[in-house]
Amino acid sequence: MINIKIYGTGTPTYQLAKTKVEERLSAAGIDYKLEEITQITDIMKENVVSVPAMRVNDELLFEIKPNGSYNQSLRDAIQQILSVENYGKMVKILVPTDFSDASYNAYNFADALAKIMNGVIRLAHIYYPTSTDVNQFVVMNEEAETIHRDKLNDLVKSLNKDWIGNFVSEPMIEGVFRVGFPRMELTEMSKEPNTLMVMGTTGAGDTFKKVFGSLSLDMIDNCYCPLFLIPPGASCAKINEVIFLSESIKYDAGHLLFAGKICSKFGSDLHLVHYRTNSDDEYDVSDTIKIIESYYPELKYHIEVIDTPNLFESIKSAVQQGDSKLVIMATRHRNVFQSLFHKSATEFAALNSTSPLLILSDITHEDWL
Repeated sequence: MINIKIYGTGTPTYQLAKTKVEERLSAAGIDYKLEEITQITDIMKENVVSVPAMRVNDELLFEIKPNGSYNQSLRDAIQQILSVENYGKMVKILVPTDFSDASYNAYNFADALAKIMNGVIRLAHIYYPTSTDVNQFVVMNEEAETIHRDKLNDLVKSLNKDWIGNFVSEPMIEGVFRVGFPRMELTEMSKEPNTLMVMGTTGAGDTFKKVFGSLSLDMIDNCYCPLFLIPPGASCAKINEVIFLSESIKYDAGHLLFAGKICSKFGSDLHLVHYRTNSDDEYDVSDTIKIIESYYPELKYHIEVIDTPNLFESIKSAVQQGDSKLVIMATRHRNVFQSLFHKSATEFAALNSTSPLLILSDITHEDWL
């Protein structure tokens, strides 16, 4: 429960601030109590010198500045209030950035995703410390850390200014700076409930691993939340079909429900594909239909069982259908052989994809599945 006092004299700017904070708190599912302080004497008693203003839990005071920066100060105040309750039920969209074109491309995708899913964007830079040997002593390069921290802060500020023409309807952006090993830090961050991760790629081929490094491939196997891998130029707005590559409904039921949720959010059709590599494979189409029609009766879908002598070539074909398709794959952690096989297949898809790719695993949080 958040206790909010809002100070003002009933002016349009006061009413707008009150309306917007109520809208955003309600949309985030955050319980709050709002008290209006409108008498000048009461406002002065609480040492508020400029109105409209808001105080949170009798501690934080936010003044909504009218002198040309009203929009910015109102947005900042609302974001600070939401952060007190960790943004409530809003989806946290984690976007790792190394300030490259690939990570900026991921941000653009995340921005559109946040609008669709009522999300807040967490732009995360994980700084790996550098050191210098001075007279046989290891000296940490604190100046380099400061430069990276300032670069992230500047980027967040510049992106937060892009929304001004649309008032507070644009997704909010929070900078997250951590020091440590990127894979370990991102793995821990991915454990937070209601989180999605969006990472950029450099396009199809081996260049992906060389330029983007092994981090995104590491996250395929270590991410506790749904992981989007975004090739250059891909856009949420273009997606009209979700392709779900299903191995077995026995293992994929939870992932199928999430795929249906994504289709509902995107307004997309579902195309479920099962690749059959041997004659003993009896994919249960009837159970798949029951799940889809029980949970998503309005969803348009079709199911294909495709015989293939070469699974990897079939996967390559599926993930190279352009940015109007979102391809969903699942990774497995059952036994050593199966884990290695699924890791290879999923990494192969990531290395060759020209379509946005969504990776789910059996360690994905239950709140998503």
